[in-house]
Amino acid sequence: MEDGKLSASSDNDPELLSLGELARSLPNPEPTIFAYDPVTVHERTAYVAGQIPKRNGGLAYSGLVGSEVSLSDAKCASRICAEQTLAWLNQSAGGLENIKRLLRLNCFVAHTAGFMEISEVADAASLYLQDVLGEKGRHSRSVIGARSLPRNAPVLIEVTAALRRSTE
Repeated sequence: MEDGKLSASSDNDPELLSLGELARSLPNPEPTIFAYDPVTVHERTAYVAGQIPKRNGGLAYSGLVGSEVSLSDAKCASRICAEQTLAWLNQSAGGLENIKRLLRLNCFVAHTAGFMEISEVADAASLYLQDVLGEKGRHSRSVIGARSLPRNAPVLIEVTAALRRSTE
């Protein structure tokens, strides 16, 4: 992070974005058709429900990592999940400026029996969030391997964030 600016990409792109520019560059949060709230805010904590790699109303990637989904594609899916998380926080938790810091990220990876790189899949989301949010994007994390995830998604990410002010 330099001079209050945030990097726009995890490939060390020299272009830097402010939080406002980052918010405008995020995709629209993908809605759910199921019976839950994508974000719940309690006092100054936001809980973002599990985000799967959805784009334009459908899954960007589907299947098991290690067979139908490559490691490279799983990392891309993980980053999409992280982008969706920020899009939901921007819309439902008072904007990106209201994020004091990320507290926790849980990453679930649906994979074949022989696939062992689930931490690398989670790193794509973690590094993206740290890249765009700087120090406040650092978080504790768990990575969990799974036999399957909702809608045949290869990756699901849930995040807990501390907020500067309550939006209740």
